[in-house]
Amino acid sequence: FSKLDGNSGYTVSHVFGFVEELVVADDPEFEWSDNFNQARASHETRQTLMYLLDAKVRRRMCKKVLEMGGNAVLGYYQNFDMEGDSGLVARTYGTCVLIEKKETVDIASDIASSDQRMIKAAAASGDDDDDDDDDGRALV
Repeated sequence: FSKLDGNSGYTVSHVFGFVEELVVADDPEFEWSDNFNQARASHETRQTLMYLLDAKVRRRMCKKVLEMGGNAVLGYYQNFDMEGDSGLVARTYGTCVLIEKKETVDIASDIASSDQRMIKAAAASGDDDDDDDDDGRALV
């Protein structure tokens, strides 16, 4: 499970649910020969392919999340599998959510406006003479 820090200023306003994506490509090392130089070139080709698969699976995941109405993925996980005949498989999944900025409350302005309301209420009731007690005697 994932959750946002309460002090982050953001909140999860809606959880859309599980989202996943899968991309498959041919593995350049599946049928390798005994030549060392070709194996090295094949390995570099595989690394480049994994780099491109990484970007492609993330782009597809982003499109799917936006189509669902979300703007973030919590618990995002991505992995690669070498599946022989199938080739290289890039998988990614997580929970699609909508994250929104919290409304900030300025405590100082709330206190000031509260004090102003109390002063106005006291003035309206005619109780602005703070030197006297309720029975007319002066307070010391």
